[in-house]
Amino acid sequence: MSLLRTITGIWKSHEETSEKPKLEGLNTRYYKKSREAMIDYVHKIVNNNKLPNWKVSSVDEERGEIVLEKKGVSSSVMVITVFKITPIKSAVDIYSSKQGSFGDLGSSYKNILEFFKALHTEVQPEDQR
Repeated sequence: MSLLRTITGIWKSHEETSEKPKLEGLNTRYYKKSREAMIDYVHKIVNNNKLPNWKVSSVDEERGEIVLEKKGVSSSVMVITVFKITPIKSAVDIYSSKQGSFGDLGSSYKNILEFFKALHTEVQPEDQR
């Protein structure tokens, strides 16, 4: 993680992926799997403790959203959105934030990267566009 992101994290308490991210590693990921399969993979990595201390808070399969919560000293929330591109292709975007009034010191950025690392132990993304 860059020093600039850590300094920015003094006042910034969230981070998200997008098509054209400002920070490396925060790009939308594409998979040759159905939306339903990707939602199952997210459940699998959380239930198999590949993301320690994270729990599934809610799931809206119709919208493709999964909300994960991390309790403890630095409570955080991640909203994982799985988009259906075609019946056999999907995209994953993430919004991560730290709860509280102080910035996250880069923890939201780190949480997103850790999530993708855990997810990629189960399923590999397509080559990035």
